[in-house]
Amino acid sequence: MNRVKTLRPLNALLLIGLVMTLLAACGGKPAAPAATAPATNPPATVAPATAVPAATVAPAATAAPAATAAPTASSAAATSAPAATSAPAPTITPVPAIAQSAGSTKITFWYGLTGANGNIVRTLVNTYNSSQNTYYVEAIQQPDYDATITKFNTSLAGGDLPNVVQVYDIGTQRMIDTKRILPVQNFIDKDGLKLVDDLEPAVARYYTIGGKLYSLPFNSSAPVMYYDRNAFKEVGLDPDKKIWTYDELLDAATKLTKKDADGKIIRSGVVFTLYSWIYEQELATQGALFADPTNGRETRANKLIFNNDAGVKWLSFLKQLVDAGVGTNVGRDSGTTNGSVRDSAFVKGEAAITFNSIASLRGYINNTKAAGKVDVGVAYLPRPTGAKGGVIIGGASLWITDQGTPEQQAGAWDFVKWTSNPEVQATWSSSTGYYPIRKAAYDVQEMKDTLAKYPQFSVAVEQLRATEPSFPTQGAVFGTFLQTRLAIEAAMEQFISGSTADAKAALDDAASKANDTLTEYNSTQQ
Repeated sequence: MNRVKTLRPLNALLLIGLVMTLLAACGGKPAAPAATAPATNPPATVAPATAVPAATVAPAATAAPAATAAPTASSAAATSAPAATSAPAPTITPVPAIAQSAGSTKITFWYGLTGANGNIVRTLVNTYNSSQNTYYVEAIQQPDYDATITKFNTSLAGGDLPNVVQVYDIGTQRMIDTKRILPVQNFIDKDGLKLVDDLEPAVARYYTIGGKLYSLPFNSSAPVMYYDRNAFKEVGLDPDKKIWTYDELLDAATKLTKKDADGKIIRSGVVFTLYSWIYEQELATQGALFADPTNGRETRANKLIFNNDAGVKWLSFLKQLVDAGVGTNVGRDSGTTNGSVRDSAFVKGEAAITFNSIASLRGYINNTKAAGKVDVGVAYLPRPTGAKGGVIIGGASLWITDQGTPEQQAGAWDFVKWTSNPEVQATWSSSTGYYPIRKAAYDVQEMKDTLAKYPQFSVAVEQLRATEPSFPTQGAVFGTFLQTRLAIEAAMEQFISGSTADAKAALDDAASKANDTLTEYNSTQQ
């Protein structure tokens, strides 16, 4: 049976979830219920605290120390955002699995996407299962990315692992450290495929460690600056400008901030969360490493150095926005629902600028249509004057384990390889908002139609492809990323709220704690 043709009848079902989908990008959070404007609640249709990267509070269960408890939202923001009132997420009926063909080899697949995106995953699995009868993929949904990697690590002792597992970007080192992974590079080389040559370069670089591609990218995203084109035109700002420096953006935010007759702010220039994923990106835009040596790309990272001048510049810029009364800080991102507060403020026109994953584009556009005031624009992430770096991808990839028989391992590779087909990636991207991992996907008519409908997406692609290869833009890889993100967001909160006067001191303290955790983790690895 022609596997490509089987995608077409299912596209309508895939697109049903598009309006409801709101995932973040990140580095890797799956989508949560959307924070809509004006009545519902992104990440990929406006989701709460689940943006493409970043992690919530469940620590991965390996030898590393437990992560600290989930932080609460900042209560001391100099400019507070209105409390979000979010309606219950719409009930989404799960897509049922098709029956297994007699005699086929079962492949177990764990994935952490939920809601509409989870249904799209299940639909793709059904498409694969319908396309042949040699293998049967049993898709087993997990609560989220954190729960997936936690369950994987706790299952190591008993050996009851899946054949394929979707793991977010920051779980890369932990997955390698399990020593239960079969690098996809081995399968690619055995088949003599030129697959890697057609992968989006920035995406392939992230999952390549020591020159070897360990997992196959599946859902990839990157951060952008969102802005209201209508508001920009209103105050005389260029609505087509793609690259903004910190100084330019501070000036723009000042012009964009509106007050009523009583002096109350009715439109903030910028709304933001204290988001470690964006912090990491800002280091990359300035060409600064997050970890030594070489962000863990050549040998294991043994020291976290995120407490550098690049980080200080980003925190100082955010503090400038707040202190000037033109920026709204809604608190920590990881482990909270503050992302929905940020998103609601933007789509309602209560703030003219925000920073989030490109995977939230569809949700922002769908929700601003309801209010009718905001025309969503996309630009590169802002950077200091003269910065020439780029962005790091977020999202998740598919890992093949050594679990099961040779037939199951062959089936695992067959399924994972199938997900990378340009037609599959075009359908996946068009249905969710994630980047296609294959360059060839942009030649598929479905993807061309999507770009025509959402031209803002092209700016994000341009930003990604303009990123020069380097260790900073490749992204850091180490085993305690989750705990480190929580430490960074705590430091950001201390400085932005004013409880710590010096940004460098707050970051130094976070780095000291994060390095203690990393050292302890590394000591358990042979």
